[in-house]
Amino acid sequence: MEVEESRATAWVGLVLFGGIALVLLGTVHLFLGSVALVNPDVLAGTRSDQLLGISLTALGWLHMAFGALAVITGTALFLGQLWARIVAVQLALLIALADFLFLAVHPVWSGVGLVLSVLVMWAVARHGAEVADAQGK
Repeated sequence: MEVEESRATAWVGLVLFGGIALVLLGTVHLFLGSVALVNPDVLAGTRSDQLLGISLTALGWLHMAFGALAVITGTALFLGQLWARIVAVQLALLIALADFLFLAVHPVWSGVGLVLSVLVMWAVARHGAEVADAQGK
C-alpha cells in the first residue's frame, strides 16, 4: 500500500479559518436578525445615521438572509466546494467594504476586520482548492 503525500500548504489553515469565521459571523447575524424581527427597535441604536434607507424589520430579514448564507457557505468551505469558495470571496468582499465604510467610526475593529477579510479572500481564492486535496478528495 502506497501512502500519497498531500500537496496542500499551510494556507489551508487560513481557508478553514475563513470557514469558521463565516459560520460564526452567520450565527451572530441569524441571532441578531431573529431578535430584530421580534423587537425591531433593537436595531434602532445601531443604524449610524440611518445609512440604509429601509425599515428595521427589513433590516432584520436582511441579517437573517446574510446569516443563513454565511453559515451554509462556511460549512461548504470546509468541504472544498467550488461554489462555496466563490461565495466566500464575495461575502468577504462585502464585509471588507462595510469595514472600510465604518473605518472612521470604529478604526481599530474595522481595520482588523478589513485585514482579515483581505487575508481570507486571498487564501480562499489562491489556496481554496487545496482544502479538497488535504481531505484526499
